[in-house]
Amino acid sequence: MAELKARYKMMPPFAMGMILAALFSFVAIFIPMFDLYVQYVPQRCYSLLTLLINPRFYTTIRDGSVDINFQQFAVWVFVLTIVIAVAALTLAVSYPLYSDRKVMRRIGCLAVLALFVARIVLHAYTVSKMVSEEMLESNGLTPQRLHISQTLTGNILVIVLFIGACFCLYGAIGLRMNYKLFAYPYMMWIVLFTILPLVLIFFRAFFKQAAGGGYEFTMAGFDVLFKNKVVTTSFYGFKVTIHEYLSIFIRSLDYALWTTIGCLLFGYPVAYILASSSKRQRKSGTRLLMLFVLPMWMNTMLRTYAWRAFFSETGVFNTLFANWGLLDHPIPFLENEILADIVTKLVMTNDFLPFMILPIYSVLIKLDISLKEAALDLGANRVQTFTKVIFPLSLPGVISGIQMVFMPALTFYMIPDILSEGSKSTIGYTVQSFILNESTTYNQAGNVLSLLLLIFVLITMGILRGQDKEAGNGGVVL
Repeated sequence: MAELKARYKMMPPFAMGMILAALFSFVAIFIPMFDLYVQYVPQRCYSLLTLLINPRFYTTIRDGSVDINFQQFAVWVFVLTIVIAVAALTLAVSYPLYSDRKVMRRIGCLAVLALFVARIVLHAYTVSKMVSEEMLESNGLTPQRLHISQTLTGNILVIVLFIGACFCLYGAIGLRMNYKLFAYPYMMWIVLFTILPLVLIFFRAFFKQAAGGGYEFTMAGFDVLFKNKVVTTSFYGFKVTIHEYLSIFIRSLDYALWTTIGCLLFGYPVAYILASSSKRQRKSGTRLLMLFVLPMWMNTMLRTYAWRAFFSETGVFNTLFANWGLLDHPIPFLENEILADIVTKLVMTNDFLPFMILPIYSVLIKLDISLKEAALDLGANRVQTFTKVIFPLSLPGVISGIQMVFMPALTFYMIPDILSEGSKSTIGYTVQSFILNESTTYNQAGNVLSLLLLIFVLITMGILRGQDKEAGNGGVVL
C-alpha cells in the first residue's frame, strides 16, 4: 500500500489531468445537461440517469398534445455511456500500476484517449438523435418546435473531455512534461489569425480572379491608389492641393502623432504618481490605477457618442456655460474645422490613454527607490534625478506605450468618423470602404493600401525596437 501511495505521489501532471477528466466524465452521467424544448420553451432538463428513470414526457399545447418516450433510446445510451466512463476512469486511475513499462504506459494512454473520443462522439450523438423523426411525425412538430439542446454543463463536459484527450495524447507520445508545448496553441493562433491573413492580403494585392476561374497577376489596385487624382483640403486652416490618398494618410498620421504625444504628456505623470503611490501604499495605487483602466470596459462607440453629446451645441459644456452666463452663443465645437480637429485628438487621447499608462506604470513600479535616494545623496536635485535617472530607466515602458498607442491610432477611424459625421476620411476608413466595395479593382486597392500600411508600421516598429534595445542597455542620458 505504501508503494502504491508513493507511485500516486510521483504521477506526472498529465496523468492527474487524465484522471480528473475521466472522473468528471463519470460524474456527468448524473448531472442534468440536456434541455428539452417544446414550442421554443424549455420544458425539462435531463441527465442520462433521469432520462432512464423518467423517460416519458407528456404536455398539452395549443395545437394538441406532446407525448414522447425516451426509454428505448435511453437504455442503450445510458449503458454504453456508463461502460465507456467507467472504463476510462478505471484505466486512468490504474496508471501507476502499469507505469513501470513504457510500452504499457503508452498503450494505456491511447486506450483512455480512445474512450474519451468515444464519450465525446456518444454525447454529440445523444444531443442530435434523442428526438427522433418518429417522435416529430407522431406529434406533428418540426425540429424547431421540438428539439434537445445541451446546457452549460454539457459544453463544459466536451471541453474537459477534449483537454483530457490532449493529456492522453501527450502521455502516449512521451512522459516528460515539456512546458514549451503550451506555446504551440499560441503559435497556431499566430499562424492562423496573423500570418495567414497577411499572406492573403499580399496575394490579393497582386492577383485577382480571372474569368476562367484561375488567378492572374494585375496592378489595377496600385493604379487606383496612385492615379493622378488631387484634392484641395485644409490642414490647420491652410488650403493645400495634394494627392487624395496622400492627404488621407497625412491626416491619419497627424491624428496618430498628436494622440501619441497627448497620451505621453498626460500618461507619464499619471503613471509616475500611481507608481509612487503604490510604493508608499500598495492598495491605494492599485485602486487609482483601476479608475484609469475602468473606462476601457465600456464600448468605444458609446464613449465616443458621449463625448459628441458633451461637445454638441446643446451639450453639457455649452449648457453649463450658458447657464452661468459665460456664453451668449453656443460654441460650435464640432462644426468649426479647427475646434473639431482639436476635439477629435482630445477624444482619441482619452481613448488610448490607458495603453500609455499601463506599460510606463509597469516599469516605474519595478524601479528600486534606492536609485532615487542615491542620486539625491550624490548632490542631484529632483529635476536632475528625474531627467538623469528615472526617465532614462523608464524608456522601455515609454517606447512600449508609444507602440501600443501610435500603431492602432494610425488606422483607427471610429472616433473621427463619428465626431465629424463622415466628413473627415482616415486611412482606416478608406481601407474599409475599399474592402466593402463591390468592385474587384477597389477590393484589390484596399489590399494594396493595407500592404503599404503594414510596411510603414513594420518600419516604424523596427525604429522603435532599436530605440528600445538602446534604452534597455542603460537608457539615454539627457
